[in-house]
Amino acid sequence: MVDSTNPSTVDQQHQRYRQYNPYQQVNLPYRKLYDLPTSPEFLFEEEAKKTRLSWGENLTFFTGWGYLSGAVLGAAKGSIDGLRTAERGESLKIRANRVLNSGGLVARRGGNCLGSLGLMFAVLESGVTHLRDGDDGLLSTVIAGLATGVIYRAASGPRSAVIAGAVGGVTALAAVGGRRIVKRFVPI
Repeated sequence: MVDSTNPSTVDQQHQRYRQYNPYQQVNLPYRKLYDLPTSPEFLFEEEAKKTRLSWGENLTFFTGWGYLSGAVLGAAKGSIDGLRTAERGESLKIRANRVLNSGGLVARRGGNCLGSLGLMFAVLESGVTHLRDGDDGLLSTVIAGLATGVIYRAASGPRSAVIAGAVGGVTALAAVGGRRIVKRFVPI
């Protein structure tokens, strides 16, 4: 608590906080309610020092977004395929059933595919970052993308694994480059 009788503590508090007063024209005693901190608040000092997601947060993020985006894209593709394969003279119920079945089938496959890719990428990126003593730069992401592609297609043979590794590395490089461009040119 701040001792309001001691002017030095009141001055220190006002230096740490910026004043937001929506009632600037009206002189009401509500000013103390709107003393907002100027920096994010953390429970522990360790949280304030970290600059990247933990391995668990990384794992959840990439797996979740991979599954969600794969399911949405798969449902859209499957629904379009279901509409294309509809035959002339079918009833509306049969067509709707064909679209829903096709959309659900492709959505499951796409979600599982991209979810497992996200899981592998998150594990590999966290592992590479740990092996590089916490350096999570461009090289860690590209190595993780390359290794994800190689591992994902390893059962299809060495040629397929090498091509998938190259695609994974280029995709990871494009994602990092795109993120940097967005940070530079898009004011968020």
